[in-house]
Amino acid sequence: MPLPLGAVVGGYRILRVLGSGGMGSVYLGQHPSLPRQDAVKVLNEQLSTDREFRARFEREGRLAAGLDHPNIVSVYNRGAEDGRLWIAMQYVPGTDAARESPQGSTTMHPLRALHIISEVGKGLDYAHYRRLLHRDVKPANFLLSRAGGEAGERVLLADFGVAKSTEDDQDLTATGKFVATVAYASPEQLLGQPLDHRSDIYSLGCSFYRLLTGRNPYPSAVPAVVLMGHVHEPPPRVTSIRHDIAPEFDNVLAKALAKSPYDRYNSCQEFVRDAEAALLGRMQYRAPEGGPLPQGGPFPVSPPAGTGNPPYLFARHSEESTGADHRRTGPDPEVRDRPGNSRTWRRMLIAFAVPIVVALAVVVGVVLVSSAGSKDAGALAAVRSQHPEFSGKVVAAFNYDPGRVHGGPPLTAILAGSPQAEFLSDIGFRYADAYRPDGDEESPRTLPIASFRVAEPVDVVIVLRSDGQSGWGGLPEGLAKAPARLVVTGDEPSVGAFREWSADSAADLIDGVVPKISETLT
Repeated sequence: MPLPLGAVVGGYRILRVLGSGGMGSVYLGQHPSLPRQDAVKVLNEQLSTDREFRARFEREGRLAAGLDHPNIVSVYNRGAEDGRLWIAMQYVPGTDAARESPQGSTTMHPLRALHIISEVGKGLDYAHYRRLLHRDVKPANFLLSRAGGEAGERVLLADFGVAKSTEDDQDLTATGKFVATVAYASPEQLLGQPLDHRSDIYSLGCSFYRLLTGRNPYPSAVPAVVLMGHVHEPPPRVTSIRHDIAPEFDNVLAKALAKSPYDRYNSCQEFVRDAEAALLGRMQYRAPEGGPLPQGGPFPVSPPAGTGNPPYLFARHSEESTGADHRRTGPDPEVRDRPGNSRTWRRMLIAFAVPIVVALAVVVGVVLVSSAGSKDAGALAAVRSQHPEFSGKVVAAFNYDPGRVHGGPPLTAILAGSPQAEFLSDIGFRYADAYRPDGDEESPRTLPIASFRVAEPVDVVIVLRSDGQSGWGGLPEGLAKAPARLVVTGDEPSVGAFREWSADSAADLIDGVVPKISETLT
């Protein structure tokens, strides 16, 4: 239950709501004694009453409060009020990177995205140097502000309240809770394996991808599909969506999003330096405040259990190092223990083969996925793997029912966010921005047959016909002359599965529609 305006928490008088999520709500609060306003995060009752979480909240709150960096939101105080935990933080007026890169948008300039990632990277490197992980790096936690008359955009990393010390072996995943956002979580985090600073670097890479493309690396409304993408599928290519980006950038992002942490960058500085070189052809990243990293990098990382090897130390990074592969020194851990290899994946598939419930307590809430959902997730992932020609292409889908067999208008457009549009996104397409709901508009949208024209740009137009025909003949001119590849089907099971979405629709469409789409595109 949200707090009423005027309520007092830890001495702070609540002025208004700034935001809310699965872990709790953030309020603007008036400081009890100073003439300033702070952000006060009040955690929900479920977390506040969890004894293990409360203990870690106290333990890690002290660590987060010790961070002092211009790119990290300062933590001022913490406590409990009426049984609910709260934490007071620096208030940053402005917006955040998630709002500046709305889903489906590709309008963020690469230089601005690079600036945001570079500034966040400086804060992360500073925290990693002090053996503290963030564990929930995502655009919504990148606060952007021009307050105070500064010439440029100021970027601060927020929400170190879920940070974790690298020396703390206690983790919420031990009790079945998962503190992160699945869309940006590393494979080892999703699999409940030990984490180090390279997990945050993976999440930073996912965030960079989102800023540039307007979509998550493995977009789906089904958490199990996202999980399998992070663990098993190759890193997505930005250039499949952004043709103004140099191809070299795909290689940089692929390293940041490597399945095994041993194959990733060892610092955000390295990542940003290579990203800048790919985007601009020069390097301007400055070393994080606080001096260069000591010999051995941010901190030593233990090898996977069972290798028998000693802890690894990481090579020191310098501004003069421009082409070397800055990975750990020492013997390579046995390949069989890496999270992205085939044996680990086979163990993952075995786990998914039996009826399971994937419980993911993410920032937006707890999501339960049934075994049936996991089965669909595997099938959707298989389609994406088997049909790379779908990747990144813009698609729009339409129902054509001139005889009103289904009782509705003769021509309708499927809108983004609907199960049908999500299915197309799950198999690799990007749904057309022109067909996003207007406010509370429900899918499908009624269209005028005589004047309708397909909004550009669209690469693929899918038409489901309810008049028993499967060709172009008799289609409205706006569809027949669409400036895109046209996929038309009148197959009754496919049309029914698409129009009336059910638990069996995805499987029916994979069998009936996916082959037709592939045939048209190849």
